[in-house]
Amino acid sequence: MTVNNHSVLSTTFQNVNDLGRKASTADAMIVIHGHENLQLLTKQFPWPISTVKDMIEHYGPNGQLMVQPQNNKTKFEGPISFYEVYPGTVADALTALIESGAQFDATVYAGRPEDHSRKEELLRCTLVMDLPDRDWENDTALMFAGTIHFHWFANK
Repeated sequence: MTVNNHSVLSTTFQNVNDLGRKASTADAMIVIHGHENLQLLTKQFPWPISTVKDMIEHYGPNGQLMVQPQNNKTKFEGPISFYEVYPGTVADALTALIESGAQFDATVYAGRPEDHSRKEELLRCTLVMDLPDRDWENDTALMFAGTIHFHWFANK
């Protein structure tokens, strides 16, 4: 049923606005320590959250199967992708990372470094990148995709 009453619509609009802005996945950036002048715009990133690694099964009285949590998870991995907004910047950065040992610390921002809602510190990151598929007939931004492996300790 459609609600056409302006009073109801106005109240609903105000209630939604009172809840605040929705969480947005747009405009995420990763800044690699030691390469702060290069701020990589990310399309996809595995945002870390606190969780246990898994459950440990054990037997209790009368053979009852029970579970308890393992240690907290601190090693994460997941898909990552970067937009190359200026030709050669991402490829040059990947080469520099390999030449400096292939591991790095970084900060990922929900937003931009100067205007973000959250940030997380990542330690001993390593990128395993896929080969980019270049479309030479198209003038769209080049995207680099792969997997990032990192450690995270809830900013502690």
